[in-house]
Amino acid sequence: MSAYGDFFAELVRLEIELWNRLDSLQAEASAVSVAQLQALQAVASRGGDARVHDIATELQITVGAASKLVDRLERDGLASRAAHPSDRRSMIVDLTAAGEKVRVTASAAAERHLEQLMSTALSKSHAAELAADLSTLRVSLETQRLS
Repeated sequence: MSAYGDFFAELVRLEIELWNRLDSLQAEASAVSVAQLQALQAVASRGGDARVHDIATELQITVGAASKLVDRLERDGLASRAAHPSDRRSMIVDLTAAGEKVRVTASAAAERHLEQLMSTALSKSHAAELAADLSTLRVSLETQRLS
């Protein structure tokens, strides 16, 4: 396999292993999955102006998958939907007070768990460098897709 092929294979295996381990730890600590936490973070990042499409874009999932995530958040009392003020076809998703509390608690737990899972093999500074490299690669791929 090529260097890029090896990189891709290792990245995918790492993502799956890390996601599964974090998901298990998160379920024990905060009762929300990694996917739910990611959705809560995506909604919070939009400051009360998140549409399902925005969540899908931020999480790189389909609109259908994002809608199901929002359905679960709403069912659990963590998010609410309201009519978009200027677009009758859209709904605005926002966190409830309980959702914001869960987001903060689950985010702190995730940070502790990620440090526990990665710190023996990766320093914080190296993790920051790798994150920057991966961000550069992601932006490059997005640019290629749009051209």
